[in-house]
Amino acid sequence: MKLIFKFFFIALSFCTITNAQNVKEAIQNTKQIQEGKKNLERDINELKDFNLKLQSMKTAVSQKNQTEVDRISKGLIADMVREVNQSGVKAKKARQELAQSSAEVRSDRREIREDKEDSKRGRFDRKDDKKDLARDKANKRDDMRDRRDDIGDLNKQIARAKKQAEILKSLKDFDYTIEDIEKDAYVTKKRAIKTSFKGFINLLKEDIEATKIELAEDMREQREDSRERRDDRNERNEKEVKKRRRF
Repeated sequence: MKLIFKFFFIALSFCTITNAQNVKEAIQNTKQIQEGKKNLERDINELKDFNLKLQSMKTAVSQKNQTEVDRISKGLIADMVREVNQSGVKAKKARQELAQSSAEVRSDRREIREDKEDSKRGRFDRKDDKKDLARDKANKRDDMRDRRDDIGDLNKQIARAKKQAEILKSLKDFDYTIEDIEKDAYVTKKRAIKTSFKGFINLLKEDIEATKIELAEDMREQREDSRERRDDRNERNEKEVKKRRRF
């Protein structure tokens, strides 16, 4: 009798951990998707605004309007500071998503261990045990793939943030004074400024594409996690029915 209660306590503890993990994953998935959609819309609008400001600056330079050049260049630098800060926030969230996917893999491993223990104890139908084990192994493969994706996303986000910060520093150091006579040094400076702004815009575009990919990954993970939660419920129900039959 003591052995039966021990097994019951272990199973109950495992179910409690699994249920808590499932609820946490569901909340995190929904939050990530909502934030991803909001960030995507924001980033697209900010890129459009940045391009418009840059075009206005080109016009001001061609008209040799120093007042406008000073005003617009300050606005562009401020926008770039904001983007670099946002990239830092995205990198932090990418680390959190990696931690979440790692927790999911650990949860999968616990479930696989529990499946093997159930099979060894012979408490349930062996055919169902094999089915549960195969399903949990498939879930683990999915979650390990998601974890690899999260590692890649994090590394790419860190690299983009670093490049953005480098370009921002170089553009802060430039002198935006317009010269009436365009000597070689001035032409070189204009070309360097143009190249730096273009590079920053390309990074903004890369960030938008990355957000689209991550949003698609999050939606795929949400579907997979929803299926896993349904499978866990079905497995618990099957075991409960068989325990009742046994007693």
